[in-house]
Amino acid sequence: MTICRACSSEITGPDRYCRNCGAPVAPVVAEFDDTRRFNPSAPLPAVPPGLPDTTNPLYAPPYAAYAAPQGSAPLRQTEPLVKRLLKQKLVWALMTVALILLFFSVGIGIGSNMNRRRASDWREQAEARDAQDEEDAEVARQKHEEAVQNALGFKQGVFSATEFPDAQGIFVNNLMSDDCPAALAKIQAGDLVTELNGHQVRNDSELSQVLKPLETGQEVPVKVYRDGATISLRIKLSDRSFPPAQPETEPDDQGFLGILDSSRRCCIPGTKKWGVEVNELHINGPAELFGLRPGDLITEFNGRPVKTPNEFNRHIRAVKPRSKVVLTFYRGAAEQKIEVIMGHRWE
Repeated sequence: MTICRACSSEITGPDRYCRNCGAPVAPVVAEFDDTRRFNPSAPLPAVPPGLPDTTNPLYAPPYAAYAAPQGSAPLRQTEPLVKRLLKQKLVWALMTVALILLFFSVGIGIGSNMNRRRASDWREQAEARDAQDEEDAEVARQKHEEAVQNALGFKQGVFSATEFPDAQGIFVNNLMSDDCPAALAKIQAGDLVTELNGHQVRNDSELSQVLKPLETGQEVPVKVYRDGATISLRIKLSDRSFPPAQPETEPDDQGFLGILDSSRRCCIPGTKKWGVEVNELHINGPAELFGLRPGDLITEFNGRPVKTPNEFNRHIRAVKPRSKVVLTFYRGAAEQKIEVIMGHRWE
């Protein structure tokens, strides 16, 4: 048995060429141990059935593209060039598509992140602008209220359309003191200021525009709506930059009436007059001990009209403890008066 040097296949019998790759078989020493003279008349050896006749002059070994080195595996047949090129183009096309998809997805991610960041910045800027606008509006409102309190001498308040169905204006919640411009002009808490210096004032903006050009000490006409009627008065303006002088009373020197809760209410039977309704009383407080009851409608405190709870409380705090005051109130349709001794306030 011989091993083919080209493909390492086994060669058996008298074959001189490899049946696998067609490479010639190298002679061995054993073939030269019995040398005989060539006899042309001797018959040719018989060829076993199924094997090629290698002694035939026309015999050609099977095609072998390339002979592999001895001891290595046989080489595969080379693929056609067109098929290789098609494979390479397909690979490049797939790689190109993958890169495009990768860049596209990265671009979408970056764009979406930028859009989210931009939207977040816009929201933050809008919220900052809204907060700044609210702060500016609050500052402007406080400045306007201070100017009204200093120049006109009263604090503004809110009211419902049912309270004044026939008029629009600025509601006087309470006066700053008994000698402020509004008090000297006979303006009362609960009035609705409808005109100032001949100009209609229906809201804060109109009042601010009318008040701005007026000078300190200037006396101007003013109209108020009170108990269903319009009253013409005159008011002398104070300095809008400085609050009017107010007496400072220590808590121990402030009076106490003993009304726990009260509210503004209309109307006295047969009239359009407003008053302060007693909702709840302190147990054993001066008001209860001297006969005041929940549901009573107080219209005057020591001869001064009261139409808002804030104005009522201002009058109460201005009276010293143990002082005697006269309350005018309505219980049902009947007007009554009682004298009450003020108590001490405690905090």
